[in-house]
This record gives sequence, C-alpha cells and structure tokens, in this order.
Amino acid sequence: MKTFLDQVCEQKFTEIALHQEQISEADLRQQVEQLPPVPSFSQALLRPPGAPLSIIAEVKAKAPGRENVKVLDLDQIVTEYQAGGVQALSVLTDESHFGGSLETLATVRQKTTLPLLHKEFIVDPYQLLQGRLRGASAALILVYYFSEIELEQMIEHARQMGVQAVVECSLSEELPRALSANPDILLINNRPIAAIPANPSRTYQQGSVEVSVQWWSDTPELREWKAQDGKCLISASCISEPSHVQKLVDLPYDAILIGNAAMKASNRIEFLQSLQVTP
Repeated sequence: MKTFLDQVCEQKFTEIALHQEQISEADLRQQVEQLPPVPSFSQALLRPPGAPLSIIAEVKAKAPGRENVKVLDLDQIVTEYQAGGVQALSVLTDESHFGGSLETLATVRQKTTLPLLHKEFIVDPYQLLQGRLRGASAALILVYYFSEIELEQMIEHARQMGVQAVVECSLSEELPRALSANPDILLINNRPIAAIPANPSRTYQQGSVEVSVQWWSDTPELREWKAQDGKCLISASCISEPSHVQKLVDLPYDAILIGNAAMKASNRIEFLQSLQVTP
C-alpha cells in the first residue's frame, strides 16, 4: 500500500530538483559555513526535576483535512506563543499539505530568539542546508525514510551543518532503528503518520497520547536510551488539553509538541499556560 509519506517523498525529490536548478548544494554549504551558531534546541527543552514539560508550539496553517487559520499572521502567532511561555517553536515548511514555506521559517527566525525546529519531510541533506540557512536550530528526521545506516548518516549531516536532528518514530517497529542510531533528540509521534494512506483526509486525525505512555512502559531499550546524559525525549501530536499532559508529566519526557490545538486555540496564551502542569 502506498502511504502518505511515500507520496510526499516523491513530491520532495521533485521540489529538491527544482531548487537545485536555482542554487547548488555546494553553494548552499558555502553560505551555511559563514553562519554563526544557533541556539541549542535540546538544551532549551531538557526538563529539570519537578518542572513542567517544556513546550514546542508549532506554526502550522493547515493539516490534511483541517484548516487551522485562513491567514498565517506570524507576528501575532509568535508573540502569543512567546507570551504563553513556550521554550521553542516548530515551523512547518511543507506547502502542499501544511501551508508552510521556507520563507515562513525565515520570517519566524526574524521575530524570535527561541530555538526553531525545521518541520519538513526531509529526504535529502540539501533540505537540512535550506533550513539551517533560514535559522533552524534543529531538523525533523523521519525514521520511516531511512535505513539504520542512512539514519546515522543524516544525523551526522545535520551535526556537520550545525543543526540537531530530531528523530521521529510514529510506529513501534521504527523505534529499534531509531534507538540504534542513538540520537540526542527522539520524538514519539502519537499519530501513526507512517501508516496513513496516500490520501489521508479524516484518517490523518488518528492517534492518542497513550502511545507515548505505552511505548515508555513497554520498551526497556527506550528507557536505557533516556538514561544516558543529555538525551531529550519529546511527545508530539494529539495533545490538546491539560489531562493529556497529566499522563506524561510523571514520565521522563522533556517536552511536548503542540500543533493544531495551539494554532486553533481561541486564546493561545491561556491555552499554552494551561498545559504547564507540574508533576
């Protein structure tokens, strides 16, 4: 069965080819080498004992089957997210399915000093350079797209470019591959995006925060990975109210990523503050 991620992968290679006609990877690398360091994504998120979960709030105009906002007012969104007390921002740059762009990432960088996650379907190191050039501190890497060796190579590519790889699993069978690569940042997507069919529509809304709870409980290898110094663990998707956060706050997750719920909240500041539940 062709999945949503398979379909997107084909689109991304087409996009990359078009971008490379305008600027080569070598030229991008040369530009990136001149950039100053960016704020550490993981250091902003690592949670001291007794503290609430760190929050990554996402800039996302839409998702398959869902419109969050008709107009992406970045001034308002960034201002409200910061006032809500978040530790980092995630910026969708996929245009077809999420209404984002690389220009959105660059504009958000101009409006905040918080660390930024380049949220994209990254299939090639060229995209890592594109995000770094626009101020990203970290880049999302989906385990679905890579073998274990390829995943290790992508993590190293990111490190060399000065960004941290946020390695995402959305199916339990992906987790061993991710842990073997021993990333510094691991994101568990409570929505099984890797199993969603090519035309997702309403099925894209599947998922539950219980996924993060169960994986922690059922996977000794995940607990061993987290026991290492400096490892950052994130739970993402399907988190939309304090009761969801309460399920995670007593586990050693460092952060939660909030997307649609933060974008659609009638009062973003109050909503984000309501999620700052203490253990």
